[in-house]
Amino acid sequence: MDTERVTLRHLPGGSAASVTLREPCGRDEIAVEGVDTRAAVALLERLLRGHEPAVPGAMDLAASDRDALLASLHRQLWGDRVRSTLPCTGCGKRFDVAFELSTLQRHLGEASGDWRAVVGGAIANADGDTWRVPTAREEMDAIAEDARGAAARLAARVGVGAGDITRAARALEAGAPIIDAEIEAACAECGAAQLTHFDLQSFVLQRLLDERPALLAEVHVLADGYGWSLREILALERRTRRALAALVAEARSRAAARPPRVALP
Repeated sequence: MDTERVTLRHLPGGSAASVTLREPCGRDEIAVEGVDTRAAVALLERLLRGHEPAVPGAMDLAASDRDALLASLHRQLWGDRVRSTLPCTGCGKRFDVAFELSTLQRHLGEASGDWRAVVGGAIANADGDTWRVPTAREEMDAIAEDARGAAARLAARVGVGAGDITRAARALEAGAPIIDAEIEAACAECGAAQLTHFDLQSFVLQRLLDERPALLAEVHVLADGYGWSLREILALERRTRRALAALVAEARSRAAARPPRVALP
């Protein structure tokens, strides 16, 4: 099962490309080890590898394009609506927050002004200003060299002078936005208005990590029900694995509900 087609706008070696992610299998889900950029790149690399041969690896994608793929993955796995439960800063009680991911993406896109993606993984405006959008490889290399000075090192890697860092950052925020924003919310209990931080990358990866117990339970049900090996079960696409595990669980529930047989004399 493929997801929606996603346009990658900031490919370093050429123009935009339209791609899809394959449906994750258990091996992909269980391989997630964190919520940082390295974990996001590893997951997207698995879902792109061999599926979109004409597209560079996930290490060579810009953060904006990675987030577009993660948004598509969220819609594939859980739908467009984002739901979370947060503690109120006013009364301390927990309340639900929900919004449409596509609406947030559209809002970020509308804030781009006259910045546009151009060939070569850069953005440009009507005044002729051009900034190259860094890739995951450049981000991680800069952090590995010096975490404290990562921003300055990354700027130097993409050709931004020391005096232009603020200008470039603002341009990239508009022209190649990531899905990392403050969301307005109101507590259902006390009505207090507040801002909550939403970072799509962390949200998607943490949700997969939170589902790990359910994944292992499905593996157990299928191994016990069909006698399949761990390798065979983890190779199943997510949707197939979950459907089969539900069928086994339902069959067991029906069997347990049947009245016991009484042997006639």
